[in-house]
Amino acid sequence: MAAALIVFILAYVAIASEKFPRHWVALLGGGLLIVGGVMTLDEALNYINWDTLGLLAGMFFLVSILQEAGFFAWLAMNAVRRVNYHPGALSAILILLAAFLSMWMDSITVMLFLTALTIQLCRLLKLDPIPLIIAEVCAANTGGAGSMVGDPPNVILGTTLGFNFMDFLTHTGPISLVGALVLLGVFFLVNRRALKEAHAVLTPEIINEIEQLHTEPIHAHLTRTGLSGFLMAVFLLVFHLPLSEASGLPITAALAALIPAGIALIALRDDQRKKAFLRVDGESILFFAGLFILIGGLEKVRLFESMATLLSNVARTNANLLVVSLHWIPGLLSGVLDNVPLALAMSYVLKDLTRLPGMPALGLMVWAAALGLDIGGNLTPIGASANVVAYAYTEQHYASIGWKRWLAAAVPATLLVMLVATGLILLKSAIGWY
Repeated sequence: MAAALIVFILAYVAIASEKFPRHWVALLGGGLLIVGGVMTLDEALNYINWDTLGLLAGMFFLVSILQEAGFFAWLAMNAVRRVNYHPGALSAILILLAAFLSMWMDSITVMLFLTALTIQLCRLLKLDPIPLIIAEVCAANTGGAGSMVGDPPNVILGTTLGFNFMDFLTHTGPISLVGALVLLGVFFLVNRRALKEAHAVLTPEIINEIEQLHTEPIHAHLTRTGLSGFLMAVFLLVFHLPLSEASGLPITAALAALIPAGIALIALRDDQRKKAFLRVDGESILFFAGLFILIGGLEKVRLFESMATLLSNVARTNANLLVVSLHWIPGLLSGVLDNVPLALAMSYVLKDLTRLPGMPALGLMVWAAALGLDIGGNLTPIGASANVVAYAYTEQHYASIGWKRWLAAAVPATLLVMLVATGLILLKSAIGWY
């Protein structure tokens, strides 16, 4: 146990420092566990959740096609035209767009293009983009909690504990929507004066400058291919279990994403295929593979079984207290630590909890943990991958945000959303809808 913990802590510190490529750190840490005799190579490969990696790879490829097509920039620009470039309405559209898109695709991709667009638009509107970018990140992580593919923690919890796309959409989706609306209200309350001032300087000349930012037409073939594959993936993710039972074929969550990605791959020309592949976030896939091995080492030495036993003592006192603890403890920790390894750790803890008598329903515990991990990741710039992407891009292309400013903007709003989510989770517990 000591060896596994030391390797994990060192790897985690290296990842959190952001001074080393996190995928190499995770893979090196996993390799050290194998070389050190904590686990064998076969055990390490068994700890990797290939279903999760397949799902991520398929979705990453489909999203990269849409990104290459210019679909996301087109979507954002059409959204801002709909509100006639009004700064207040524009901000609301961008925040809600971040939440909605993150339900269906990787929040890293969403924040990459939204951060770039927000900086460009805010420069023209004489508006500081930093509060809006922080709000978009918080909305992206909160919106991502609403589906199985929205945030990496949901992918991990769903594939490792046997929950599907519709389970998340039904149970965390409504809470995620309420949370996004709460974030929107907080943003307007805090920034109402700046939005009024920006509206006062809006002129036809500025609107014309905004129009010139995105003059490239959307690529029709790539858009059709990407959207068709994406809609097919969503359909298969929703219905892959009944389809498996009806056909007798093992259609897993990974195949639900990889089959449409493969069809899209065939439909592309060689040059388009190459560009789409280059946009795929392969580093994240390698990071997850190494992370599965690192967390598997802790499971091998029965650390999570010990944690589950401690939490079970809480449940014997009050079952709802355990549910609340599963929401707040991972949520607060994910603000300090990346929520991806925490989600993997929690999947083992929840699995061990189900083996003990007198525990709440697994579904209720999963929804509490997923919402805590996803929303709690908003607390700091390193709480989730989307945060890191937006923070780094803003620093490079506009100005440094700084931890102090991030905390001042994100912490109160995040804690308020977590409180709202806690109340709704307890309501689900009371009415038996989980």
